[in-house]
Amino acid sequence: MNQIRTLLVLLAVVLGATTAFGQVPGGYSLQQCVETGLKNNIEILRARNSVDRTSTFKTQAFGQFLPNVSASATWNRSDEAQIAFRGNDFLRSRNYYSYNVQAGLTLFDGMRNFNSVDQSIFDYNAAEESFMRTRQMIVFSIQQSFYNVLRMEQLTRVAESNLERSRGQLDRIREMNTVGSVPLADVYRQQVVVGNDELAVIEARNNYRNTLVDLQALLGLSPRPDFSLASENVPESIEPSEITRFRAELGSFEELLNEAVSRRSDFKQAELTLKSAEKGVSIARAGHYPSLSAFAQYNWNNLELKDFTEYDRFVYGLQLSVPILSNFQVSGAAERSEIQRMDSEYSLEQLRRTIATEVMKALNALESSEKNVDISVKKLQSAREDQRIAQERYSLGSGTLLDLITANANLTLAEADVVNATFNYLTVQKQMDYQLGRNLN
Repeated sequence: MNQIRTLLVLLAVVLGATTAFGQVPGGYSLQQCVETGLKNNIEILRARNSVDRTSTFKTQAFGQFLPNVSASATWNRSDEAQIAFRGNDFLRSRNYYSYNVQAGLTLFDGMRNFNSVDQSIFDYNAAEESFMRTRQMIVFSIQQSFYNVLRMEQLTRVAESNLERSRGQLDRIREMNTVGSVPLADVYRQQVVVGNDELAVIEARNNYRNTLVDLQALLGLSPRPDFSLASENVPESIEPSEITRFRAELGSFEELLNEAVSRRSDFKQAELTLKSAEKGVSIARAGHYPSLSAFAQYNWNNLELKDFTEYDRFVYGLQLSVPILSNFQVSGAAERSEIQRMDSEYSLEQLRRTIATEVMKALNALESSEKNVDISVKKLQSAREDQRIAQERYSLGSGTLLDLITANANLTLAEADVVNATFNYLTVQKQMDYQLGRNLN
């Protein structure tokens, strides 16, 4: 009995821990979704690894200014004895011992080492900017998916409200048929309408669950049926004052384009990539210049492990290397690096045009969503009034069931349009921030 009680207690603790650490009380807010996605999303983790990988090249470039130092030791034993004269001594041994320590330092290599350091810094900074742009993309994707989940949730409520309205109408038609006010055919027609509305609710709920699964995958979480969102800070409708305020903060297209070019991390990355390519040209051309290095070497060898200070040797000096003919290897490398520089320059200019296109499209989408918000609100007001009139006329016997069904369908469509327009506008706002390179979190 005590063992069973212990197992129940442990099970309760495990379930409590799962609830505490697996699900945020009250559901995930937008900020919590962003924080979770930035911590778990695979794409951003890979982008971070790319930065760390590039950092190793920077360390490697700085290492060129340090001397190369190596040491080695050798022992071998032959099948026949070796004979050697060491001063006045005659040695005979099957063993041979030696050790060697050498160091070298590059003094001049056509500025290759300095340019390599500059190039590694540009590459590292470019990787950082790429990481920042990936981060912004992930944040925008999470925001977009978050709003899509809430949109599907609201559309599910619209479908459920419409089903409740259809069922209520079916009850009223049955009562009217009982007293002979309407024919039995109206009951059958309304039953078909209720069945279609029930199917619409099932499809809406299925779409809502699928968007929840997609969001969890984007956040790097395993799908859970208890996953939910908190929508306290998300407006249910867009006020005209909010539209006016956001539009006033944007400014003209030229101002937005300048802001995007100065803010966007992908444009900064392209600029740094061009600078890195320019350094690559200098590195390749350094092969045409002479190089100068200093070296030092200390070694010892003997047939026996003794007389270390007598048979050692120390050598040091300078080495000058002048390229005379490199079989066009240096020239070919220089030409390839120059072509790469030109490609980077073209990519930068193409990105500038792409940014202008994206900003213009974001402006067009914003204008369309603003108009859609206004029209959807007016359409809903009209649909509600039409539905009220159709309901009254049908109850009085002056209207047909088809008119009422049409009015109900138009009302449901208008309610869905308001939901779609609201969340579309919220998404377009975030899209504008993303295209301008603003901090999205």
